Amino acid sequence: MRRLLALCLALLALPLPSAQAGGFSNPDFGIRRLGMFAVVGRPDDVTSIYHNPAGMTLLEGTHLYHAQSWFFMKIGIRMYDSQGTLRPENNITPDWSVGAIPFLGVVTDFGTKKLRGGLAVYAPNAYGAAMPADQPTRYHATRALFLASRMTAALAYKITDRFSAALAVNVINVYLTASRMMNAMVLADPDARFNPYDEMKTSDAELKIGGMAWTWALDAGLLFHPTDTLSLGFAFGGGSNINMAGDVRLTYPDGSTESTRHHTKMVIPFTLRAGFNWRFAPDFEWGADIYYWHYQVLQEQRTTLDEPIMGMNGFIDPKDFGNSWAWNTGLMYHVLDNVEVMCGWQMDFSPIPNRTFSLDNASRDQLGISLGARWQVTDHWRVGAAFVRNWVSVINVQDSIATPPTNAKGTAANSEFGFDVDYKF
Repeated sequence: MRRLLALCLALLALPLPSAQAGGFSNPDFGIRRLGMFAVVGRPDDVTSIYHNPAGMTLLEGTHLYHAQSWFFMKIGIRMYDSQGTLRPENNITPDWSVGAIPFLGVVTDFGTKKLRGGLAVYAPNAYGAAMPADQPTRYHATRALFLASRMTAALAYKITDRFSAALAVNVINVYLTASRMMNAMVLADPDARFNPYDEMKTSDAELKIGGMAWTWALDAGLLFHPTDTLSLGFAFGGGSNINMAGDVRLTYPDGSTESTRHHTKMVIPFTLRAGFNWRFAPDFEWGADIYYWHYQVLQEQRTTLDEPIMGMNGFIDPKDFGNSWAWNTGLMYHVLDNVEVMCGWQMDFSPIPNRTFSLDNASRDQLGISLGARWQVTDHWRVGAAFVRNWVSVINVQDSIATPPTNAKGTAANSEFGFDVDYKF
C-alpha cells in the first residue's frame, strides 16, 4: 500500500474550482452586473471597487452596500472505460454543489466633488461540492471546498467632468480542502473503477489535502464620457503568484495513516476588462463588456514536499491552460424614476483543455441569460434582485492525461440568485 501514496501524489497539484468558465473569479457582484451582465462602462454602485474602481466617481455622498448571490450547479456525468464505453448506465450527479458570492463595502466622496475612496471585503470564489462516495467518480473527487476572498482599498479621482481614473490594492486569501479515494487496483487498471463498490471499498484509501495562502495584487480603472449619453470603461485586474502550503494525509483501509506537508506554486492571471454603456433613448441603456484572462501563464503547477515520500520530493502537474474570454451584453429600462429592470446575455469560454479536464474543476464554455430589477425605495435606500441561468457546453473528454483518466461525457447547468442593498448617508 505504500506504493499507493507515491502514485497518488498527482492530487497534490491543487485544483482551482471556479464558478465561471473563464476566470479565477466569479464577477457577479451587484445587481447591475448580475441583472444585465454589462457593468464596466457604468459601474454605478459600490461594487465598482471590483468591476472598475473609476466608477466610484459616479457616486455622491457615502454609500454602505451589501450584495450576495448563491449559485447551484447541476451536473450529470458518465465516464468512458478503456474500450470507449460509457459507464455506469445512469448519470452520476453530485450529492450537493453550491457556491456563494458575498460583498460588503463602502464608498465615500470625503465631502469633495472629485475624490472618492472605497473599501470592500468580498469573496469572488466560494464554492463547495460533494460527489457520491460509492460511484467511480470517488477516485477523482469526493469533497472539495475552495474559498478565494479579498479585501480591497481603492481611490478614484475625477480628473475632468468626462474622465476619471482609479487605483486599488487587494489583499487576497486562498483556502482549499479536498479529498478523494485512492486504490492500488485502480492505479494499475483504471477500469477497476467500475467494479462493484462492495468489492473495492475494502482496499480504498482516503487522501485529504488542504492549504492556505496570502498574496496581493494591484488593480486600475478608467472611465470616460465622450458624450452625455455614452460612457466607456476600462479596468486592469492584477495577477499574483500564490505559494500555498498545507497538510497531506492518506488514511489506509486498516486505519493507519501517512502524512506530510506540501508547498504548491499557483498563479492568479491578470485580467483586462472593457465595456461601454449607451443611453440610446431617454429610458433605455444598452451596455456590453469584454473580459480577457491571461491564463496561458498556467502551464503547470509544481508541488514540493517537506519530507520525501517513497523517494519523491515533489510533483509537476501539467495544466496547459489557454487564454480565456467572455462577452456580455445587456439592456436596462427605467420603468419609473425609481424603478429599473434589466436583462442580459453572456458567453464565457473556458481556458481548460480536454486533456487536463478534472471533475474537481469541471469548467467548460457556458452561455447565460439574466433578469434583474432595482428599486430606489427612498432617498437613502435602494434594493435589487436578479436571476441568472447558465448552460454549460456538453462535456465530452476522450484524451485525458489524468490518473485515472477523466474521460467523461455529460451535461451541466447552474442557476444563480442574488440581491443587494444600498444605503446612502
